Amino acid sequence: MTRVESILEDTFYTECMAKIDAREEDRKFCRHNFQHFVDVARITYILMLESGAIKKFMEENNLNLKLAKELIYAAALLHDIGRWKQYDTGEDHADVSAGLAVEMLANTGFNDSEINVITTGIREHRRMTDNMSLLGEHLYMADNLSRICSRCATRDECYKFDEMETGRRMLIY
Repeated sequence: MTRVESILEDTFYTECMAKIDAREEDRKFCRHNFQHFVDVARITYILMLESGAIKKFMEENNLNLKLAKELIYAAALLHDIGRWKQYDTGEDHADVSAGLAVEMLANTGFNDSEINVITTGIREHRRMTDNMSLLGEHLYMADNLSRICSRCATRDECYKFDEMETGRRMLIY
């Protein structure tokens, strides 16, 4: 069993996902469900492959392609895991998610260096800033690309619609 599969079977991961589902039960905007997490993982990996960033990511972190993919998928599957806490307390879910991810990653066999790479990307995924890690930058882009805003019935009410559509056009064209 891979370490990513171990994350998905982790009891605490399952509990966090259930808490997110419960808090978003009546949410009319995009939900942070398992499909979103998998979409972000796949898009992040594709973006890194197609841009060539995967090579630099592997060199910087002394990874082969299989390990790089595993770190990318782990980060994406955990990037919003603290959403439930943001709904409860108002804390930034990126910071909460990174904090919650540490123990899950350690329990599923990731070493300290890998945990640092993954949690840095998770912390950075909400805003594009200068000096982001490659993983954080690509998680940010994938998180926005994973939403199909142009087909959403509530897009006119969504604060992210204009921002995401502008970013999407810049990345696709």
